Amino acid sequence: MTPGGVNGQPVSASLTGIIALARRGQLARAARMAELVASRTPPDSPEAMPLANIRGGVAFERGQLELAEACFEATIRLANERNEPLLAAKASSNLGSIAHLRGKVVLAASLYHGALQAYRAANSPAGEAQAEHNLGLVERDRGDLEAAGVHATLAVAAARRSGDAGLVGLALTGAAESAIGQGAVRGARRSLALAAAFVQRAEDPLGLVEVGRVEALLALRLGQTELCLSKASRGYLVAQRLGGLQLAGDCAALAARASMSLRRTRLAAGFRLRAQRCFRALGAVAALRRLAVETA
Repeated sequence: MTPGGVNGQPVSASLTGIIALARRGQLARAARMAELVASRTPPDSPEAMPLANIRGGVAFERGQLELAEACFEATIRLANERNEPLLAAKASSNLGSIAHLRGKVVLAASLYHGALQAYRAANSPAGEAQAEHNLGLVERDRGDLEAAGVHATLAVAAARRSGDAGLVGLALTGAAESAIGQGAVRGARRSLALAAAFVQRAEDPLGLVEVGRVEALLALRLGQTELCLSKASRGYLVAQRLGGLQLAGDCAALAARASMSLRRTRLAAGFRLRAQRCFRALGAVAALRRLAVETA
């Protein structure tokens, strides 16, 4: 075994393995592997910096925000010491996602904008796509659907330039949700069909759940409440199995809304409780407030 590596692999190969596990939705295995590699990687090694960022990303997906925050802050410190502005931008954007979950929208927007500027300076279309997508989420939460749509369109364009199928799928899903908010049903359907094709190509199970969640949201807007409930409840179960805590909460919240519309109050209460558990575990203040309003 090489220092820091797993199963005789160098550290770089182990990091690739962690990313592959996470993308396949095997978050628990990815986390175990990340912790094992971290225990064997010296803090002054070149791999310590990308490892910290990857550990943070896996922890974030699993809802372990304190660990994720510590990992991203360590990444930024190491990146600044070693003059790695792109990795610092990635970690800053990730800290923005944590701030966003905690309801600190102004801080989140500032971190996303800073990351976007760094990505543009470094000509990183993948980074631009992620930052634009995140800014679209911020504007949607602020109620500025027009601005959210602009960011979503820019995210799709940047993602296509990156050539990353999973990222294109994510951006298209965000564009579909923005279109639903603006009442553009035809555009939303088109974006969702394309998003599904891209996330399937990327073999991204969490991405497929996210597409299903937005399909459920569209069904709810169209009055297809039973279809919404079916898709959202199935999405909750898959997200829970894969360890995607935020996505599980979002699906449960949507299932609660659909159940209430169908006057199935006991089912609605059950899904509301599941969503609350997910959001409380995340410290997702804004999501809890929105859940209270939407399921009152």
